[in-house]
Amino acid sequence: MALRELAESGKLTPVIDRTYPLAEASEAVRYLEVEHARGKVVVTV
Repeated sequence: MALRELAESGKLTPVIDRTYPLAEASEAVRYLEVEHARGKVVVTV
């Protein structure tokens, strides 16, 4: 519950390392495996 309340209040924000289009999903996975992402890697549809 506490985590949800923080997110809803805007006090918790995700850290997005990189964003990839769906066509580059394999590159996103490679980045996760090789580069060790420091935040979330997002694949957009």
